[in-house]
Amino acid sequence: MKLNPKQINSRQDGAYADGGGLYLQVKGAARDYTFRFTAPDGKRAVMKIAATSEISLSEARERALSYRLMVRDGIDPRARKRLAATGGKTVKTFIEENINNWSAGLNPEEPRVWARVLKAVPSLQNMHLHEVTTEHVLAALKPIWAVRPRKGGEVRRRLEKVFGAAKALKLRTGDNPAMWRDNLKYLLVSPRKAHNKRPHRSLPYKNMPALMAALRFDISTAARCVEFGVLTCGRSQEIRLAEWSEVDFDKATWRIPGAKMKIKKDENGNWLDHLVPLSKPAIALLQSLPRKGRYIFPSDAMDEHTHYLPGALVNAVARTSYKFTMHGMRASFRNWAGEDVAGNWQHDVIEFCLAHRIGDEAEHAYWTGDMIERRRILMEAWATYACSSRGTPPTRKQPNLKLVA
Repeated sequence: MKLNPKQINSRQDGAYADGGGLYLQVKGAARDYTFRFTAPDGKRAVMKIAATSEISLSEARERALSYRLMVRDGIDPRARKRLAATGGKTVKTFIEENINNWSAGLNPEEPRVWARVLKAVPSLQNMHLHEVTTEHVLAALKPIWAVRPRKGGEVRRRLEKVFGAAKALKLRTGDNPAMWRDNLKYLLVSPRKAHNKRPHRSLPYKNMPALMAALRFDISTAARCVEFGVLTCGRSQEIRLAEWSEVDFDKATWRIPGAKMKIKKDENGNWLDHLVPLSKPAIALLQSLPRKGRYIFPSDAMDEHTHYLPGALVNAVARTSYKFTMHGMRASFRNWAGEDVAGNWQHDVIEFCLAHRIGDEAEHAYWTGDMIERRRILMEAWATYACSSRGTPPTRKQPNLKLVA
């Protein structure tokens, strides 16, 4: 039977149901309205709503109704009540507090990426974590999605991480509002379909010798960085962030940390490094550079010692009058290696030079070699071809330069 407001103060010790999970709990002098429910984890739970002296029975029924709606949506009302009392954290504050933690072990640009993500969703910045719904995330993403769907996809993935971490720390409850599956998937077009992805613009490999000759007339460090990228088939990020400590001159190798690459972690959670054999022209290019600081190709546009941003290499390529991207340059190498009849290069060796993982997980478990010597022969042949228009690599050695492996 429903509780009678006139009998609230006359009830003896015990629990009296009002319906819908609302109870009057009497214990001695204490008289409280409580709410009983099944929590999202499947366990029975009881939470105090308020003392009978603080709110009326009708107000208790209204609160019980709101709690029932939360439970229906998979939200624990105890957590929501706690967050409402403490105020919680804003999205901006939470991201800024965790940027260093989320960027640990990754490339140095990660903090900047997180800052760009935060800047891309101004409507969410000052919202409390527990207040954000799918509708809020959708409204923040739509403007980005319409212009740059790939960027929108990256922002959404990182927001999903933010709200997932907030839930793990009990700073919010319920479903992740930035989740794609069974959520935003039905509200936004797939980034791949929206972007209509096209391959990176590449340079016909027959023009590569002329390109290398054109780069030689550019005295900037960015041009040397592009040359090194051509000779090693490295990705833009890998060559821009290359460090002297990664190069072994005695063994003529460059070990790229897995955290700087697209290669993921192995089954044990360890980053997979990539060992690059350095051809004679590549070694000669490195020896021609002054060794000042951490990075091999420090930006000449910055006051402090730091690496180049992607735009610097784009500009260096543009100055040669050729139109291609650094990633497209890797396609130039792939086409040359595939069509080089004299070399008759094996497919696995070519793909390994591009740091592509070959085969399925079972093959990865059995194949642990790096084919370093076979790749060295291929990279030497590629360097010879790319440098053929000028015969020799750039010779700009610094006097009495001491190189330490």
